[in-house]
Amino acid sequence: MGISLTLLFCAETAILTAQGGQSVTRTGQRDRDRILSQSPRQQTAYETLLRMRRQRRATGIPEPDPDLTGPVVARAELRLVRPLRDSPTHYLGLQRQDTTPVRPPQLREVPADAPKEPAYFTVRVGNRDVPGVTYRSTHPSRRIKLCLDTDGDGLLSDEKEYVGTWLSLFRLSRTFQFGPVVLRQDKIRAGGDVFYAQCSNGRSLNFYPAFYREGEVLLNGKAYKIALIDHDFDGRFNESFVPPAEDGRDPGCDVLAMDLDGDSKFDLGEAGESEIMPLSRLGRVNETYYGIQAAEDGSSVEFSRVTPQFGTLDFGDQDVDLRLWSDAAHLRLTGPGAKWRVPAGKYGVVSLELTETDSAGKQWTFRSSKASTKTPKLAAFEVRPGESVSFRVGPPFQIRTSMRQSGANVLVGFELEGQAGELYKPGGEKAGTAVPEPEFKIIDASQRVVDSGRFKYG
Repeated sequence: MGISLTLLFCAETAILTAQGGQSVTRTGQRDRDRILSQSPRQQTAYETLLRMRRQRRATGIPEPDPDLTGPVVARAELRLVRPLRDSPTHYLGLQRQDTTPVRPPQLREVPADAPKEPAYFTVRVGNRDVPGVTYRSTHPSRRIKLCLDTDGDGLLSDEKEYVGTWLSLFRLSRTFQFGPVVLRQDKIRAGGDVFYAQCSNGRSLNFYPAFYREGEVLLNGKAYKIALIDHDFDGRFNESFVPPAEDGRDPGCDVLAMDLDGDSKFDLGEAGESEIMPLSRLGRVNETYYGIQAAEDGSSVEFSRVTPQFGTLDFGDQDVDLRLWSDAAHLRLTGPGAKWRVPAGKYGVVSLELTETDSAGKQWTFRSSKASTKTPKLAAFEVRPGESVSFRVGPPFQIRTSMRQSGANVLVGFELEGQAGELYKPGGEKAGTAVPEPEFKIIDASQRVVDSGRFKYG
């Protein structure tokens, strides 16, 4: 089970080199434009799924609930607190956005003291994206600033400016913190709609809540510390998970944290085993299932005892390690040739590890790439009561190449696509040892080898 790859380019394409841990093709402007120019891009099935989900949420139509008709057995009163070092807001309750020099069309003006090319970005607030800008002022004070179009009128001159504070503890980058940023200037009491922003080298921003909700709940005679995080800063804390996730670090919903081991911390782990998880309508604590209902303002959470209905998830005879987010409890499922009895609900695979044995008896391990959750089949599926859902993953693999422009370079990469459309990181492990990077060749129209070498894993 080996991997080889041949790339065909036009004759003018120059040498493929390694840069920044990835394979890079240096081209002239004419060749680069020809390689990257395409007709208007069609939405992928995954992007269509995301768009439909956001539209459904925007209409206010609630998602179907699992059976939550059991009696309320516990109620937790939550108070607003500021994030600490071990706060769950630093994990799943965090938004990440890249900046761009291209001004969003909804912004009609640029701050008067901004340079020629400030850095633009958006922050997700409920069902809308709020555009903003960050820049080093051209004023003699030369302060780093951030501004958001909170009222959606396309103007920044009527908005509050936030001046950045340099966080010197970040030694490898220039990171500035802004805030707390207030989204509703007319609101008297602080809530989930207040956040901090951190900008690193003008290229990316992290947004995390200035406040979250924390309290304690008593279940089966045991007290558990819990927390709620308003992930999208819309002032509501009760948005439950609906697959697909934005990615493996961003569930696209509000977040619940629960100190299950009693160490007074919220420990981050893999999906299905973490104390920090997407808020779901159904949760499991020590093999007992509870319906979870959070108040819109996050002031309380009610737990009701429920007996869920079950279905079957079937991956055939394949040896897999699955981690799933769901509206019906988050799970980790492992084993060869297994069928799992799981609560009926809507699921999305967050990560997948596949073990295969070749004809020589050697074991190969393939791990899903970050894009694996974006294959429609595994990103969002439903297990119905009493029914079975089957998937076949893994080989035979197809090689999926990709190109993207970075400055004067074109970055070339590839992934392995399995039977369900899932994507794996290139290479993998054979008998516990990383597989060498595959070779490549660049061949012109006359089948002449222009250049050759090896990929470098990023």
